[in-house]
Amino acid sequence: MKIRTIRLENVRQFIDPVEIDDIRDGLNVLSIPNEGGKTTVFDALHAVFFKKRNSRDKTVQSLTPHVGGEPSVTVDIELADGMYRIVKSWSKTYGKGRVRVFKSGRLIKQADDAEGWISETLKSPEDGGPAGLLWVRQGATELDRGPAMGQARRDLLTSVAGEVEAMTGGRRMDAARDRCQQELKEYQTLKGRPKTGGLWKNELDKVAALQAKHEELADISKLLREELDRRQELREELANLDDPKEKAQRKARVDKAKASHAEASRHADKLENARIKERGKHAETEQAKAYLETLEKSLSEFARADEAYRVAREKQKQAAEKYRLAEAKISVANEAHKAANDCADSAKKVLRRALRAQSATAADEHREDLIENLKKAEELQRQIEQETAEIEIEVPQNEMEDIDHLDRDVRVIRGTRDVESAAVMMNYTTGRSEGVFLNGETLREGKRTPIPDGAKLDVEDLGQLVVYPGRRAQHEALREAEAKLAQKLEDIGVGSIDDARSSAQRSRDADARRRGLKAELLGIAPKGVDALRRRIAEIPKQENNEGGLPTVDDAQNADEVAQRRLADANATLAAASAELGHAEATAAGAVETAEAAEARVRNAKIALSGIDDPEIEKTRRIEALANLRSELSEAAQMRRQLAESAPDLDAAAAALERANSIIDRADKDRLDIHVELGKLDASIDLRSGNAVEEELADVETRLEMAQRALHDIQFEIDVLRKLDATLKAARMSARDRYVQPVLEELGPLLNLFWPAAKLRLDATEVLPETLMRGGTEENFEILSSGTQEQIALLVRIAFARMLAKTDAAAPVILDDAIIYTDDRRIETMFNTLTRQAHDLQIIVFSCRQKAFRDLGGHGLSITRVGPE
Repeated sequence: MKIRTIRLENVRQFIDPVEIDDIRDGLNVLSIPNEGGKTTVFDALHAVFFKKRNSRDKTVQSLTPHVGGEPSVTVDIELADGMYRIVKSWSKTYGKGRVRVFKSGRLIKQADDAEGWISETLKSPEDGGPAGLLWVRQGATELDRGPAMGQARRDLLTSVAGEVEAMTGGRRMDAARDRCQQELKEYQTLKGRPKTGGLWKNELDKVAALQAKHEELADISKLLREELDRRQELREELANLDDPKEKAQRKARVDKAKASHAEASRHADKLENARIKERGKHAETEQAKAYLETLEKSLSEFARADEAYRVAREKQKQAAEKYRLAEAKISVANEAHKAANDCADSAKKVLRRALRAQSATAADEHREDLIENLKKAEELQRQIEQETAEIEIEVPQNEMEDIDHLDRDVRVIRGTRDVESAAVMMNYTTGRSEGVFLNGETLREGKRTPIPDGAKLDVEDLGQLVVYPGRRAQHEALREAEAKLAQKLEDIGVGSIDDARSSAQRSRDADARRRGLKAELLGIAPKGVDALRRRIAEIPKQENNEGGLPTVDDAQNADEVAQRRLADANATLAAASAELGHAEATAAGAVETAEAAEARVRNAKIALSGIDDPEIEKTRRIEALANLRSELSEAAQMRRQLAESAPDLDAAAAALERANSIIDRADKDRLDIHVELGKLDASIDLRSGNAVEEELADVETRLEMAQRALHDIQFEIDVLRKLDATLKAARMSARDRYVQPVLEELGPLLNLFWPAAKLRLDATEVLPETLMRGGTEENFEILSSGTQEQIALLVRIAFARMLAKTDAAAPVILDDAIIYTDDRRIETMFNTLTRQAHDLQIIVFSCRQKAFRDLGGHGLSITRVGPE
């Protein structure tokens, strides 16, 4: 099957009808920007062949335009018996979709008959159809995309390589595997688990039930023995608690602890009273000490404050005198600064007038220089235009690169053809050096002479030997390469490659001269000739009629003298200002210091107010503090004597608490033992009446028998599994030959990318497993994304070539399928697609316009059309 025309109407962004026509055999390329509609065309084409007219799934709904309407797609295809047209549309109303098939303009199928005809023509990917292999959506180059893809690969190989059973041992092996698997099915599920209702599952359940029962009875037996032992322990413990001697000892311990605790409490009360008295004397002593220290500090502070006030008043007088002198000095500095500033302004005005006179003279001279440069620039621009005109009539450099590329292709293909084609070599007998002629010339001794087109050899005295050519593949490639080269030379209007090279050289020479002229022009007119003209026009014509002025140098010298005088006056004024500011700050600080010292004296007097004679009060306070310290020492001595002879009250309390707790614990233990003994008696009576030991022995016997039966079943299952794996391995080793047809197609394609590389395929799923290149074998999963993408596309091309040998041929459609391939390998991929397109129909959709421009092939476009 080959696609010839695709027409869309009311499909996504294509509201009005659009069409892709003239889709030819070989390589076809639709290269348009993103959002141009290439993926829409791919989805619409997929829907025509694989979505029923009544379908309302997401794919079909996505075809509906945002403004509404019924999507309609028309596809013209060519089959072995002629041209067909498929017209399919979808409606939101269920059952209203339409599909019709025409042959040579005549309706031959519609509705369900048409759907059936389409399904037979190109089986869907879900049913293993070839489109699942050969129609690659954007970003989905991976091969393993579900069971339908795997079935398509296997069906294709079966159609090429014949029935699998002819290569794997025949029906006897199949029968053996079926018998083995049937017997396994009696025991297990497809995932190898025990089958519900099967013998293995029943025995497993039986063993599990008996094991659970055995564990339950063993637990009960163990618990009964533990309860009997516990009851004996409790009875012995109760007898010890009820012993009269033990009871008397516990009571005597409590009475002794009570007497010791009462004596310790009385002594503790005496010690606490002594501590209270000591703390009172200590507080009185500390209070007297603090008052004395405060009095001493107040006396010392008053003496220091009075001295500080006297010093501050003296400094205040000195600072006021310095401030008066600084005010007089700054007044003189202001007068000098005003005179210097007036002199500097006058000198600056004279300098400006002298500079304006000098600028007028310089502007006239600059205008003359620019006019001369303008003349030179205009001449250089004329010469540049002449060189540009010469470059335009010669062969451009990029065209020369294309010619060299095409010439290199011709020479490479011709060399390959000569190496691969038939050849003759003449070895004359001794004494002979001629006698065989090719095209009228003697065939030289010992030289290999290629004859790709065959030859007629004239043999002296014998006749003519005709040699016919063998393979013609390189002949066709060479003719195509030579034709492309000749067409390129004709397009650019030269007779030969030498003429093109001469023209290109003249173009390069002219370009070099032009660059030199441009560099010279850039030095004269950096911003161009027009900018130079504007600069000349912008220079104003000035008139200098002012006379009696000094020269610029004299005016500058006078200005510099005036500026130095002004600078000196500024410095003097700044120094006077700084001195005045410092004197002002010093005077203010002295005033603040004096005021603070005066306030300090007042505060010291306030602290001593209410005391008639501070020195007498100080003496009296010292004597009182000495008496208090003596009384505090006596109280501390009494407290230490009581503390040294005090019994340990905490120990007495702990002993009493322990004695009481022993009696309480004995009473509680006696009650707890009676309660636990009652529970144990009831539990032991209940368990001993159920004959647990006899039932446990019976369960152990039945469990042993069930385990032996389960072991026998599991041994049989293991044998069947081993047998099935052995048969499968034998069959898999034979199925390696099953993938040989696809490897034969894939080998030459791989060698275009990696010379001498080999790809190993999984015979079951027909998927790449490893790539051998450069002496190293690499797993397919660890290869880079680009390498996986390239191998996946090569495998698809190999399958497409195999399909071309059957009645199920289908076009290869790639929607932006080359994403991760680098620039060097994409060239090889382009060559591969071009080479394989001789036997296939390949349609490539891409948004990478610049990269895919070099792909070549027949260019397609989406064009708007009127209604039919």
